[in-house]
Amino acid sequence: MSSEGTMMFRVDEFVSKYNLEDEGKEELLKMLNESLSVISMEILKSVKVNDKTNKIEKVEGEKRYKSRKAEEYANEHGIEIDEFDILEISKKDVENKIREKTKIKTNVSKVKKEESEPKIDTKKVSKERVICCGINKKGEACKSTGTIQPDGAKKKYCFRHAEDFRSFECDSDSSDDEEELKEEELKEEELKEEE
Repeated sequence: MSSEGTMMFRVDEFVSKYNLEDEGKEELLKMLNESLSVISMEILKSVKVNDKTNKIEKVEGEKRYKSRKAEEYANEHGIEIDEFDILEISKKDVENKIREKTKIKTNVSKVKKEESEPKIDTKKVSKERVICCGINKKGEACKSTGTIQPDGAKKKYCFRHAEDFRSFECDSDSSDDEEELKEEELKEEELKEEE
């Protein structure tokens, strides 16, 4: 950059043009610095620095969307323009606001769910591991953990076999009959012992 474009060069030209002494030059520089200070303070009043993102955001003026897509996106998700702290709202700003609202709703629902659920002592509850009762394509028993018990199913199945649980169960399942017989026999023995 040439020295002609610098501020000090212009000040020196001004001082020599009007035959100012060093004292006049110092006073001129002081006035320039004060002016710049006042101007910068006015600029700072009209903008806001966002602490989280360190972005400078305009505060004064009328809020508006940067694009029609941003406005439509906000309307789709029920977000009002007054919810934003910035003047020009982009689609990304709308997406961030949606994420923020979703996090708040999720946290609130988790808290409500935790409050409504009965407290369970985890030391007393043992997690029983159940093997899936489905049969794979080779005709062998599935070795996955049975985590799903569909409505109407007697047993638990893995996610692969849960949809077709009816093909693995039948009304007269011999293993179920054996269990029922054993239970009946135990009840009869207990009744005999009590008499």
